[in-house]
Amino acid sequence: MRKATRTLDRLYDAALAPHGITTTQFALMRNIERAGAIVLNQLATLLVMDRTSLYRTIRAIEEAGWVSITDGPGKARLAQITDAGRAMLRAAEPDWEDLQARIHGRLGEDGWARLMEMSGAIIALGQTAGREARA
Repeated sequence: MRKATRTLDRLYDAALAPHGITTTQFALMRNIERAGAIVLNQLATLLVMDRTSLYRTIRAIEEAGWVSITDGPGKARLAQITDAGRAMLRAAEPDWEDLQARIHGRLGEDGWARLMEMSGAIIALGQTAGREARA
């Protein structure tokens, strides 16, 4: 499992490298863009990330000008995608999608469907474990 995860990380990082972004940064930005604006703690839960890793990753893409972090309700911090971040995502998406298509083609329709199903179950397990740890 870990070898497969590392292999996928390397493949996606290589596909995104020409755009100066990592797989984790790309995933964060896509989720921020989808949300419009999202509280950082909610983003960490959504992506099954610990807050320290999230803040380190957010800092890098904020410094690049791809996201802005502002004060939200209470002590919450809100992340929003910037125009520069949106442009970077549009530039990187074809490379991401090309790799997705290569993996899909290699696995075949049934293999891809099983991978998506298993990935969803593993993600749900992580989200459940995170909620239980906070309870």
